[in-house]
Amino acid sequence: MLSRLPRLALLPITTLIVAGGVHLAALRGAGFNGTAPPGAAAVKQPISTLTDNWKWLISTGTGLVLVLIAGLMVFGSQRAPDHMFRVVGGIIVILVVIPAVLA
Repeated sequence: MLSRLPRLALLPITTLIVAGGVHLAALRGAGFNGTAPPGAAAVKQPISTLTDNWKWLISTGTGLVLVLIAGLMVFGSQRAPDHMFRVVGGIIVILVVIPAVLA
């Protein structure tokens, strides 16, 4: 049984490697060489605007949540510190842990 396990594990790995090579060959055959086409600047500006708006929306929402939890703490909520630690922990995971894992 143990001798079959490594052979069965090689099948999906080999399939992924072959499929990846086929996709890259198809892209190169279609003329994709890694440089932007001449009209790419027309698409780049709206994407940049949407990205800037998204960053503003996330930062505003996070700021409002932190202000709300700070208000709960000022008015003596028993569970406000628990909420604060969860929100700050989530922000740290998003800003520190996920980029570190992806790098």
